[in-house]
Amino acid sequence: MTDRALLLRQFLDARRTATFRPGLLDCALFAADWIAELTGVDPAASWRGKYRSLEEGRDLLAADGFASPAEVLTSILVKNAGWMQAQTGDVAVLIEADEEAMGIVGGGHIHVLRPMRGLGAVPLDRAIRIYRP
Repeated sequence: MTDRALLLRQFLDARRTATFRPGLLDCALFAADWIAELTGVDPAASWRGKYRSLEEGRDLLAADGFASPAEVLTSILVKNAGWMQAQTGDVAVLIEADEEAMGIVGGGHIHVLRPMRGLGAVPLDRAIRIYRP
């Protein structure tokens, strides 16, 4: 197991019982926590804890010039060519319920944090963009 895979496993184990709470732990903050784990820099520090609904979160991002949480990723990370080049620990953007969502690549799937169901996984080919922290 690579260091990154081991780190991801520990990261996920620590969140196994986490619940989806906008502004505290949602899909964007789940990805931001992972990026902070790898880089030491929290890309969501400006917004963390400042919204209570996903709509409020999108409004905060828009006020700072971002159309979506994925646009924040574009501003700080390198975009990969596609899901076929994804590696464990990359951050994935996918569409869920007609909205962009984020998760973390783990092998052939994407670890996601879902409302009402917590931590889960979806197939890697659901990714529309992949970023490498």
